[in-house]
Amino acid sequence: MDRPKRHGRDLALAGMVAALALGTGACGSDGGGAAFRAGVVLSEPDQVRDALPGQATLPTGWRLASSAKPPQVIEQAEASSTCRKKLAISCSGLQLGGTVRYELAANTDNDIRFTMLTFDSVENAGPAFDAMVSSLEKSDDNVRRISVKAAAEQSQGFERPAESSDSAGGVVASAMALRVGTVVVLIELDEDERDHKTLQQFTALQTERIKRVQQGTNPDA
Repeated sequence: MDRPKRHGRDLALAGMVAALALGTGACGSDGGGAAFRAGVVLSEPDQVRDALPGQATLPTGWRLASSAKPPQVIEQAEASSTCRKKLAISCSGLQLGGTVRYELAANTDNDIRFTMLTFDSVENAGPAFDAMVSSLEKSDDNVRRISVKAAAEQSQGFERPAESSDSAGGVVASAMALRVGTVVVLIELDEDERDHKTLQQFTALQTERIKRVQQGTNPDA
C-alpha cells in the first residue's frame, strides 16, 4: 500500500477505536434521516456487533481483512478514555465502541474501516459527531468536503487526495461520518474512486443496520 494513500492510519486510535480522530468536514442532514427516531440505546456488546457490517452482508468481492478480526467491541472504559483523548471532549454518556476492517479480495490495497461509538442519548452523541468535524478541519488542510447521500440525522463525506508518482491527479481516499440516533460512526475507504459509489454503498449498509438494531429488530432478517 502506498503510504500517502493511507491518510487515516496515521490518526488511528492505537488499536482500540480505529481512526476515530480522522473526523469529518461538516454537519449535514438528510430528509429520510431527520424523520428517524431511535428506540433502543446500543449498550450491549451484541448490539454493537450486530450493528457493524458482518461478512455475510458485504458487497460482492469484499472480505474480512487478512490481519483483522470480526467486528470487535471496545468496552466503555477504554472507549471513553480514548474518545476524550482524541476528540478533546468529555464524551459523556458513551456506552461502547466498536470496529471492523474489510478489504477488496481482488486488490487488498483497497480496504474499508468502520469505527462506531454508542451513546445514551442524542444530546451526548451530537457533540462527538461535532468533535469529529473539528478534528478533521484542524488536522489536515488537504481534506475537502464531498457530497454523499446518507439517510442519517447528521452526515458528512470527505476525501483527501495524496501525491502519487504514477497518477497526474493523485490517488484519493474517502470517508463518511454519520450520526444515526445515538450512534456515531466513521467509515474510511482506501480506494481510488472518484465517483464514491463504494462509499455510498457501505454508508447505506451501515446506516440501515444501525436503524434496525435501534428499532429492536434483527439487521440480518
